[in-house]
Amino acid sequence: MADNQQIAQLLQKFANGQINQQEYNELIAHFKLSGNEEEMLSAMDSIWQATAGPEDLITEAEAGLAYQKLVGSTAYQNARGKARVIGLWYRVAAAAVLFIVLTAGAYWSITNHQKAAMVAASDKIGPGGNRATLTLAGGKVINLGDARIGNVARQQNIAVTKTASGQLVYHITPQQSNNKTAQAYNTITTPRGGQYQVELPDGTKVWLNTASSLRFPVQFSGAERKVNLTGEAYFEVAKNKHQPFKVITANQQVEVLGTHFNINGYNDEGTVKTTLFEGSVKVTLNDKTNAGSQVVLTPNEESVNQNTWLTKHEADIEEALAWKNGLFLFNGESLGQIMKQASRWYDVDIVFEDSTLKSQVFSGSISRFKNISQLLEVLESTGSVHFKIEGRRLTAMK
Repeated sequence: MADNQQIAQLLQKFANGQINQQEYNELIAHFKLSGNEEEMLSAMDSIWQATAGPEDLITEAEAGLAYQKLVGSTAYQNARGKARVIGLWYRVAAAAVLFIVLTAGAYWSITNHQKAAMVAASDKIGPGGNRATLTLAGGKVINLGDARIGNVARQQNIAVTKTASGQLVYHITPQQSNNKTAQAYNTITTPRGGQYQVELPDGTKVWLNTASSLRFPVQFSGAERKVNLTGEAYFEVAKNKHQPFKVITANQQVEVLGTHFNINGYNDEGTVKTTLFEGSVKVTLNDKTNAGSQVVLTPNEESVNQNTWLTKHEADIEEALAWKNGLFLFNGESLGQIMKQASRWYDVDIVFEDSTLKSQVFSGSISRFKNISQLLEVLESTGSVHFKIEGRRLTAMK
């Protein structure tokens, strides 16, 4: 059996993500054979406590899950009563816990053969990117992925251009507007596996998430600026106190003068979430017969529209903005919800062999621009779910 110095070195390698298969097996064998859970907890604390700040406090559940995944549920249950050492373990860095729970799964839940097979099957399933179509007022459809940088279309006094960064921008050219232009509408649509950014004629910037669409006039006129959204989008609305901006979804509308907010209104989610980052917005149900038909949000608040009833509460800003920032971020998210996001972004169909898997809860984060196999490895590392890939069909199973 390895001595204490060797074990400390192996734990440090584990913390840094540099441990190999043989060293990992030696580390686990040492603690399982010795049965000395206090030794492991103390050693872990000594490694990470030096780098953990006061903001790195974690919950008992998080600490327990991390330790459970490393040495097994029985050992954790036996160690729970040892208050002195467990107290130290609560103070390990949250980043280290995330590493143990999410990235060490290659050692304890997937054999090298299984991992290689899954990676090979998922090579054809890349992450989403800047893909969308633009439908002009006359019905012409432009594939923005294929469109060259520069002028994309011109509609009377409106010039539509594509920038080098893949953004679509509407410019009003200096000539007199007319009613025909004011009444013309365009629609930008992202497929599964696509996202896109558009700057509207008034200067409002919109980030459109995957499997979403935005319908808007090529020039705003009248007493308000109104657009229609399906799916999810983040808005940075150009200020104009004389012309309120309204976002219409299937059963609600959001009214602002100038602010930053996100709307998640996918039809298969069962809810519409409106999250405010800056300014103020008023959310109103289209059916105003309900007593809970309207709420006003202030920054860091979120409204939830479910079953034609509005509620509001404190928002998880980081989670709401994760998709725009290129991340999957799950804070106690069910596997069913996670797989909906994966299905849209990677353009895959999801099948659950056992419906009870949908309620499994996960926490963690990973770049949206990683291959799908890396997301699946993260989920499989918990040992509670496994995946099989056949073409673009992904099966979740126990």
